[in-house]
Amino acid sequence: MKIVEVPDQTGKVAIITGYRGLAYYSARALAKANAEIILLARNVEKAKENVEILKKETNNEKISVEYMDLCKFDTIRAFAKSYLESKKPLHILMNNAGVMAIKDRQVTDDGNEVQFQTNYLGHFLLTHLLLPVLRTSAPSRIILLSSTAHMMPQASIYKNDLNLEKSYTPFKGYCQSKLACLLFAYELSRRLVGTNITVNALHPGVVDTGLWIHIIDYFPFGKTLYKWFKKFFFITAEEGAQTQIYVATSKECETETGHYYSNCKKAISFNYLSYKKQLHKELYEKSLEMVGLEKGVDYPEVSQTENKKDK
Repeated sequence: MKIVEVPDQTGKVAIITGYRGLAYYSARALAKANAEIILLARNVEKAKENVEILKKETNNEKISVEYMDLCKFDTIRAFAKSYLESKKPLHILMNNAGVMAIKDRQVTDDGNEVQFQTNYLGHFLLTHLLLPVLRTSAPSRIILLSSTAHMMPQASIYKNDLNLEKSYTPFKGYCQSKLACLLFAYELSRRLVGTNITVNALHPGVVDTGLWIHIIDYFPFGKTLYKWFKKFFFITAEEGAQTQIYVATSKECETETGHYYSNCKKAISFNYLSYKKQLHKELYEKSLEMVGLEKGVDYPEVSQTENKKDK
């Protein structure tokens, strides 16, 4: 895959969840273009090691790490509160971190299935809490990592069992979370029309990252399968990061919103649920409830009507 040429990002601030793999190479590309980078990580000490490497590789000192755990809503709220109080702008929010195919069902302290909260609900909450600064910093961009897994047979939105208490399998959990990310991108983009904030989702490719550790443990002969896939199918983390770098920085994506990207271009989702707007709305409203938000973003026409009433 061709390495994306990143336009000058002087004056831009980017928040990226995660610090390894795709997050690392995304941060490196943006930092080389002189953006300020804030990595959000659960393991701050390990993340700081990568920050020091990034500073040397990019000759950019404006790279830092803050503590946040997507599995703990209170840490997301604490970070967002601190960030808003800092009065720092925000131009790029890259919802990157994730987990994949955890063998046994696990539940967060907030009561949600781990993959659903890490990959989707945590980013849903973070995005909403940072919307005030994304609005004041506009033009700004929100990026969500989906996956072609959203088109697998197991990929659905299990409305009556979102936390998969009754029917958990590792791939069902992963596929649902990645479909939810895509539907969130579509729904939020419709609600943010006219704000100069773009929202897009993407598939990074079949990337050789730490996410595969659970796959190795899950399958018989997992290590052998991993080596075979690595040889014939995987792309590197640097290659995989190119699509999110492209969506976050390219002139072509400056005003594009509500799209799904793969291989640095618009792609088509073959999951029919991608086109069910009522489902997108229902998932959005249920997600607000699950993360403890009383109010989300109104559709533009609703906001305009309310504004007229206020006047």
